[in-house]
Amino acid sequence: MEKLEVIFMKKVIIGLCIVVTGFILFIAQDEFEGNDTANGIDKMFSGQIFDVAQEKFTVHAMGLSPEEKVLTVRIGKTQYKEQTRKYFRDILDSHGMESYELEVFPDDLTLK
Repeated sequence: MEKLEVIFMKKVIIGLCIVVTGFILFIAQDEFEGNDTANGIDKMFSGQIFDVAQEKFTVHAMGLSPEEKVLTVRIGKTQYKEQTRKYFRDILDSHGMESYELEVFPDDLTLK
């Protein structure tokens, strides 16, 4: 009888090891995907991307919320709103952040 109990316990331990290993790999996979997004965010806020946007579209502020998946961009002139939206949409898409929402707010409140 003891021999059957030992065999059963070995099977239970092996099964638990397999389940725990699978769970750890699942969690680790999510962490690696998060690192890709973090790298995309770092590249997006690099000086070159911001500097180009500042010169071309009067961008003066950017903010990103990874939890809410929203990029907010503030520009100085309304006339550049659509160009700014396209510029940052292309950058988001090229960094694997297609699911992020993009908000562009002009500070120029004059109506044209």
